Amino acid sequence: MNQPESIIRKIDHEMVVIALRGDGIVHVYFKPGIEITVPFQEELVIMYNEITGGIKAKFVFEGGDFVSITKEARENAIRIEENTPTMASAILVMNLGQKIIADFYYLVNKPKQPYKVFSSFTKAVDWLNQLNLTNPS
Repeated sequence: MNQPESIIRKIDHEMVVIALRGDGIVHVYFKPGIEITVPFQEELVIMYNEITGGIKAKFVFEGGDFVSITKEARENAIRIEENTPTMASAILVMNLGQKIIADFYYLVNKPKQPYKVFSSFTKAVDWLNQLNLTNPS
């Protein structure tokens, strides 16, 4: 979790840490070794709405080592996208394996909202901040 001094609100779950930053960006960190499944996605949507107050926000997603996502969860992510408070997603990768998975996800399950893969947290945040998106809420 980067820049802890700018955290406004935080949820620390056994599988994920979700933090609302002072700039309005939500930072999601999946803890090492977890598997993202459809039931876990349902929990995530509840936590995302809790952290954002149900208002659309820009998200940075980061995973620890050996985080995986089931095929069903990849497919479900597109189905539930409109029901989540995300308006754009920056995916932070730390190694080639994570980059391959993130790029594959984008090609196979193309998100409807802006989505970009980064190897730098600062560049991910800069990209989200430069997006001129308005909140439909």
